[in-house]
Amino acid sequence: MQLLAVDTQEKYDSLMGHLENEGNVWFEDESKPTEVNNWTEYKEETVIMLNTTLIIHHQNRAYFENVCPDVEIVDYEIR
Repeated sequence: MQLLAVDTQEKYDSLMGHLENEGNVWFEDESKPTEVNNWTEYKEETVIMLNTTLIIHHQNRAYFENVCPDVEIVDYEIR
């Protein structure tokens, strides 16, 4: 499992494009990452959880800090 923080809409959009190219889909409805803008829910506090099943989840930073305290949250940077 990997946790990536996206504190801007631009970073979120960049990450979603990358994840879509890798074949990831959203947990909630299996839509493509670029089809849904989940950044607006938590904005600067948005964290994306990646795993080996290519199903991605989103939540706010505090949630993952509480539920997954041993997993580092990495600040995503546009490549």
